[in-house]
Amino acid sequence: MNPSLENAISDLLQSKGQVDSETPNFKAGVYGEIESKYQKHLRKHKRQNSKVDSHRFAKHTDVVKNRFKIALDENLTSSSYRARFKLKKSSTKILEANKPTPTITTLPDDYIHYCEPRIMTVREYARIQSFPDSYQFKGKYTTGGKRRTEEVPRYSQIGNAIPPLFGEQAGLVLKQLIN
Repeated sequence: MNPSLENAISDLLQSKGQVDSETPNFKAGVYGEIESKYQKHLRKHKRQNSKVDSHRFAKHTDVVKNRFKIALDENLTSSSYRARFKLKKSSTKILEANKPTPTITTLPDDYIHYCEPRIMTVREYARIQSFPDSYQFKGKYTTGGKRRTEEVPRYSQIGNAIPPLFGEQAGLVLKQLIN
């Protein structure tokens, strides 16, 4: 199962709707209709009409939202995005809807959503890494500086993890080798 990004997360678009988040002053996403076998597989143990875990949208400033919108509208590359807006950060990429994603990092601002002017949510990151939707992430969403050595925020939990479906396949291969 190697889905495109759109096949993995299109049911989690911000445009599908928003509700209050477990974190004050933030909005969270809701489930849209299942649109792929991959989505169905990762949602299979999730109760119908249940809340989407860790699907909180970042609160971008208008300047950042506008920059992301321009990047999407003009399909800017990482280097042209950096040059256009005179940014020092070199790793920001616009994700492509019809391709698998590059390796997920622990920094949410490394990627711009493929069709909405925003970064990805923790749940979208988790979907990309093949965590089932029933898996709940705990702790802060992000941390910085010295706190990164003391806490493991949600984005880092996913970015540092072995994808569960890969782990399952590796286990099956090892089981065959042992038998």
